[in-house]
Amino acid sequence: MARLIPVLTLILAVATARVTRSESPKEVLAQINKDSFGNSVLSVLQLQLATGGPVGEIQILLNNIASQLNGDQKKADKVHESDTVAFEKIIADLEQEIAYHQSQIVALSNLRDSTTEALGEAEQEVRVVTSDIANNEKSFADEQATRNSQHETWVRKDAEHVDQMDAIDEASKIVQHLQAGVAFAQLKSRFEKVQAKLMESKHALFKPLINALTQLASKVDNKSIIKILELLAQIRQQLVASRASLLATEERQAANWEVQSSHLQEEHKRLVERKAFLENSIVQFKVTIQEAVEDLEDQTLFLEDAEDSLAIQQRWAAEQEAQYEAQTFEREQQLEVVERLQEVLTQKVSAASEFLQVREEVF
Repeated sequence: MARLIPVLTLILAVATARVTRSESPKEVLAQINKDSFGNSVLSVLQLQLATGGPVGEIQILLNNIASQLNGDQKKADKVHESDTVAFEKIIADLEQEIAYHQSQIVALSNLRDSTTEALGEAEQEVRVVTSDIANNEKSFADEQATRNSQHETWVRKDAEHVDQMDAIDEASKIVQHLQAGVAFAQLKSRFEKVQAKLMESKHALFKPLINALTQLASKVDNKSIIKILELLAQIRQQLVASRASLLATEERQAANWEVQSSHLQEEHKRLVERKAFLENSIVQFKVTIQEAVEDLEDQTLFLEDAEDSLAIQQRWAAEQEAQYEAQTFEREQQLEVVERLQEVLTQKVSAASEFLQVREEVF
């Protein structure tokens, strides 16, 4: 009986691809008989029947084969279920990993692009701010030069006014001395110095005075002296007023410059700080871009690795599924053959005996 097991198993595989339900028992046996392995089995069956051996032993063998096939299928189903769960977990993890790398690539690409744009804007602004600093410094230098010129002009004109007022005061003293009866000859030296000083100024204001003093030098009289003293007082008053006006202008210009220079200096400080901030930002932008590019390359490699792993896992799963389905189909076909043989051997023994008898006559 033991030797029948491998033979029957082989016959099942052969008969699986050939036999259909519509065939009669004789046709089923005829199909098996055409195969060399089937012929061997039928020879054993024929011998079994000829010697009076019970058909039940063959039925037991067929039952054992069916049980083994069912057991193998249950084991295969369990392994398939376990592999499917593991595969789905691996696929889910890989898909999650791929989605993460994809999101990182998008984020890094956006960071690289936005930072590159910010870098260009910062570099452009640095150029503008650098130009503004140069313009600010030039404006400060120009305004400083203008203010210095204004102050120098005031110093010069104020000194001229002081000299002119001193000359007027000296002329007044000389005329007063003449009015007091001092001889002109005694005052001539002083008179000529004052007269020369007034003539050097070339101021139209002094022209009437110079003419009057020239006449006084040739003829001293009380009326001329009084007229000259009045003229000297008027001129001095005008000089005092003019000097005060110049001083007021100087103070106003100094105050304006104080405000203007303060504004220019504050603007310069702001521009310098802005430039320093931009230059520091540019350095940071370049570092960020470099890091983003490097991280982007890494994430791209990680993504490719994950996609390759996913493809490998999917191919493996497809192969395992195909193998499982093929083996399942094969077992189903084998079980079907077992059922047919059982049907022939248990329900239609007479047909089997008749076929075997005919087979013996033929072969």
